[in-house]
Amino acid sequence: MKPNLAHLFVLLLTLILMACSSDDTNSNTDEANNEFVFNGITYHLVSAIITDENTATDDPSDIGISLFNKTSSEITGNNDLNDISYIYFDFNDVTIQNTTYTEIEDYDISINSSIVNSEFNHGTVLLSDNDPESDVYAQSASVTVTNFTEFNIVFTFTFTRNDGQVISGSYDGNYFMPDN
Repeated sequence: MKPNLAHLFVLLLTLILMACSSDDTNSNTDEANNEFVFNGITYHLVSAIITDENTATDDPSDIGISLFNKTSSEITGNNDLNDISYIYFDFNDVTIQNTTYTEIEDYDISINSSIVNSEFNHGTVLLSDNDPESDVYAQSASVTVTNFTEFNIVFTFTFTRNDGQVISGSYDGNYFMPDN
C-alpha cells in the first residue's frame, strides 16, 4: 500500500504544478504591440485617450486618438511630467470603424516632451502637420483599426515623412474616453 501512496503523492504534486504553471503564452504580445518605431528606435506606448468632438448628433466629426508612454491618469492629472512620448492623429467619421483611414490631416508625434504647470511642451518633434514643406510633414498616412469595442481598441499606423523616413507602430489595449 505504501507504493500506491507514493504514486498518489507524485500524481497530486504533478497536478498541482501543472495547475500553477503559466498558461499565458501572450504575455509579451501586448507589450510588443504597444509601441512605435522611428529610425530604428522603439518607443513604448502605455495608454490611449480617444476624443470625439461631436457626441450630440450622428454627424461625422473629428475623432482624435492620443497615445502616450504614460498612464492616462498620469497624463490627465495635474502633475508635471517629463520624458513623454506622444502620438496624436484624428480622422473624420461618425464612430470608429474597423477600416483603414488614409485621410489624416491632423497629426503630431514627439518624444522627450513634458507637461509643466498643466501645459504640454513638445520635445523633439518627429512628425507635424504644421508645414507641408518641412521634412517632418507626412506625405502619406495610414491607420488601420481591426477591433474597437466598449473597452478595447486595436490598430496599426504608418506615417511616411517628406524626407522618406517612416514612423510605424501599433496599439492593442484599453483606452480612456473622457466625457465631452
